Amino acid sequence: MGILPVINRSQVILDDDLANRSPSINEIIEITTRALSELGIGFRGITASDREVIVKDEEPERRGGRGPGFFICPHCGFITPYGEEYWNHLKIHYIGF
Repeated sequence: MGILPVINRSQVILDDDLANRSPSINEIIEITTRALSELGIGFRGITASDREVIVKDEEPERRGGRGPGFFICPHCGFITPYGEEYWNHLKIHYIGF
């Protein structure tokens, strides 16, 4: 379909510049669900209204160890759990691609 989900802090932004048509609300929910699941981000559910899709967070787990760490780009909000991918991404902002 050509829609790229981008997670930026507390927002999921869907870049549909390459899409051949606007996605339906059900497709938006499916894309958001898939993106969060692939990143290992847990959630209780997703609801939609006319103007926004709301993701209900899971309650944080109270364990002794630290949870999975995420690297967040301070320039664009790119998120990844992989340090090497983060540093390569960050170089793009400074060196170019």
